[in-house]
Amino acid sequence: MFVAFARAPARNGGSTGGLCLFLLSCGLLLAARVAGAGAELVAERVTPSVFGGGQRTVAAQFRNGAQGPVEEALQLRLYQASASTLAPVEEARPWKTLSLPAGQVALESLPITFPAVRSETIFHIAVFSGEKKLGALPVRVFPEELLKPLTILAGGREVGLLDPEGTLRPSFASVPTVELKQAEDILATESQLIIVAPVSPESRPAGLAAVLKRKAASGAAIVWIQPPVRRVSEPLPEAYVWSESGGNIVIAQASTVDDFSHSPRAQLNLLRLAELATGHKKLQLPADPP
Repeated sequence: MFVAFARAPARNGGSTGGLCLFLLSCGLLLAARVAGAGAELVAERVTPSVFGGGQRTVAAQFRNGAQGPVEEALQLRLYQASASTLAPVEEARPWKTLSLPAGQVALESLPITFPAVRSETIFHIAVFSGEKKLGALPVRVFPEELLKPLTILAGGREVGLLDPEGTLRPSFASVPTVELKQAEDILATESQLIIVAPVSPESRPAGLAAVLKRKAASGAAIVWIQPPVRRVSEPLPEAYVWSESGGNIVIAQASTVDDFSHSPRAQLNLLRLAELATGHKKLQLPADPP
C-alpha cells in the first residue's frame, strides 16, 4: 500500500496536483479494500437465547466483503461476560473451513457447549481465522429449570397441566404437575394454577371453554394457550386477560410458546402469563416520559 501527498498546482497550470490527488484517492481506496477483505461475522439484531449445561447450536451469518472468493479456516472460542471483562471459558478450537463467493452471505450453525448457570448470563462466541478475529456473537444463557417458579405461583400445590399432545410436558420435569385429560379432570383437580397447552380440534376435550370458565369462577388461575390459527378475520393479540368473579383466564397465542423445549424466551413467556393469571403481575398503562 502507498500514500501520495498532494502538492499545490504548478504555476504554469500543470496537472501535478491533480495527479497527486488521484494517487492519494487510489491509495485510500486500496486501503479500504484491504481493511474490508475476507469474511466477517454479521451482528445479529436480536441476541440469541439458549439453555446452559450442554452443547447447543447458535445460528450465525458470515459475509464476504471482498472482491473475490475467500476461504477461511475458522476457530471458535467462548468467553463469559462480567460487569467489566470477558473471561475465556475455553481455548480456541478448530471448527471448519468456510468458503464464500464474493459478496455472498452464509448462514451457519455454531456448535457450542455452554456451562450450567444459575441465572441469566451473557457469553460471547468469538470467531477467528488464524490471528484475525472475524467478530463475536453475544448469547444469553439461562438455567435449565426455568419453570420452577410455577410451583410458587401455584401456592405450593401441583400445577394442573392439560397437554394431550405433549407440546409442553417434556419441559415440566422440575415442576410437580397433575395430568388433566378430560373436562371433568379440570373441575375435580385441587390445582389452583392450570396450564392448557395448544390442542388440535381432534384432541380438544368437549366443553373445554365452559369448564375453564367455571373453574376460574371458583378462584383458579388459568393460562390457556390457543392452537395455531391458519386464517383469521382480524389480527389477534398475543395475550389478553379474561376475568371471572374468582379468578383469571389468560388467553395467549401459540406463537408465545414456540419451540418451548428449546427456547428460554418461550418458557419465560409462560411464567409471565402465569403471573398475570395468578395476579402476581398486573397489566399497566405505558408510563409518561420524564
